Amino acid sequence: MLLAAAFLFSPAAFAEDEGSAREGFKQVHQGMKKVTKTVDKNAKKGFKTVHKKAKKDVHRVDRTAKKGWKKAGHDIKKAVD
Repeated sequence: MLLAAAFLFSPAAFAEDEGSAREGFKQVHQGMKKVTKTVDKNAKKGFKTVHKKAKKDVHRVDRTAKKGWKKAGHDIKKAVD
């Protein structure tokens, strides 16, 4: 009789455990989404910083190259004259 009562109530207990497991999974999933979002946001910030520095470096190289070309052009004109 005790065994029969255990079988009658056990499906309800399993259903409750299954529901709490689903809720736990949902909470973990939401937490993972928040972490991923935060990591992506921080990665974008880091990328922006690197990108800005690279643009500045390229601009600096371009200015130096222009100065070099102007000087070379000026030197050629001097040599020709």
